[in-house]
Amino acid sequence: MAGRASVRVQHWIACLDRRVVAPAGPQNHYNLFSVGYRYLAPPETEFPWTIRHLDMFARFVGGTATRQFEVRVVWVDAPDRPQRVEVYGPLQVVFRPGDAVRNFVFRLRNIPIPGPGRYRLRLFEIGTRPSPLLATEYIEIGRQS
Repeated sequence: MAGRASVRVQHWIACLDRRVVAPAGPQNHYNLFSVGYRYLAPPETEFPWTIRHLDMFARFVGGTATRQFEVRVVWVDAPDRPQRVEVYGPLQVVFRPGDAVRNFVFRLRNIPIPGPGRYRLRLFEIGTRPSPLLATEYIEIGRQS
């Protein structure tokens, strides 16, 4: 959409849970829990497997109006070549006039995990052409021994 200011992402962080620090409001502070790179499935896990939820914390800078986003999850270490496993979206974020920064947490539910290895989570703004890539995060899935 012509004329809209570009939005940037300062932080894009995967974690297993988050809590809003009270009181909740437009300038929320978040506590992020189990921030890490490697996440382990229980030892008896058979792949394919599903992560019940994964929170993706984003700190946006320069956003205006209401914007639409999507998160694309790719299994980087799939046999043969990287494999797209899921797309989440459209995910809506409202930017308030006068706020230069907006913190937001996207909760991704039931993420399919076809096998162990690295996964790439990319955040795109949608509704514009081309859809700009805003951020990339990697996680690794293994099995507890």
